[in-house]
Amino acid sequence: MDRYRYFIFNQRNMVVLGMFQIALSTVCVVSGFIDGIFRTESQLGRTRAPIWAGMVMGVPGVLALFSSQRKNPILVNVLIGASIISCVAILIVIGYSSFTLNYGEEEELSSAPVHVIHTRFILSKVVKGANIAMLAASICSAFVVLAMAYLGCRSLPRCSCYDSVTGMVSEE
Repeated sequence: MDRYRYFIFNQRNMVVLGMFQIALSTVCVVSGFIDGIFRTESQLGRTRAPIWAGMVMGVPGVLALFSSQRKNPILVNVLIGASIISCVAILIVIGYSSFTLNYGEEEELSSAPVHVIHTRFILSKVVKGANIAMLAASICSAFVVLAMAYLGCRSLPRCSCYDSVTGMVSEE
C-alpha cells in the first residue's frame, strides 16, 4: 500500500522553480549565442559549451513542470537525476565564463582606423557582459536546481520524513 500512496508534492513551489530554471537556462543559451557570434576566433570559443550546457540546464525545469502536475514517483526520480546532470552542466558554464571573461579579446589596434577601434571595444564589452550574464545565471541556476532536487527527494514515498502507516508528513 505504501508503494501506491499518493505522495505529497508541493506543486506551487515546483512550478515556480521550474519556470525560474527555464528562464535561467534561456539566459545562458542566449548569452552563449552572443558569445559565439561576437567572440574572436579562439579554441575555447569554438566549443559552444554554454549553448549545449544551457540546453541541459533547461531539462530539470521542464521535468519540474511535468512532475508538479502528474505526481509520478518515476518522473520525480528522473527530475532528481536530471538535476544532478544539470549541476555538472552548471559547473561547465561557470568554468567557461570564468576562463573567457578576460581571455582573447584585447588586440593591438594601433594602426586601425578609429571606428574599428570603437567597434571592437563595444563588441568586447558585449562579450564580457554576456559572460557575466552566463556566470550570474549559472550561479542562480545552481541554487534553483538544488532546491528542486531537495523538494523532489522530500516528496518520494521512500523519504524518511513520511510516516509509512498514515502516509502523512511525520513530526520529528
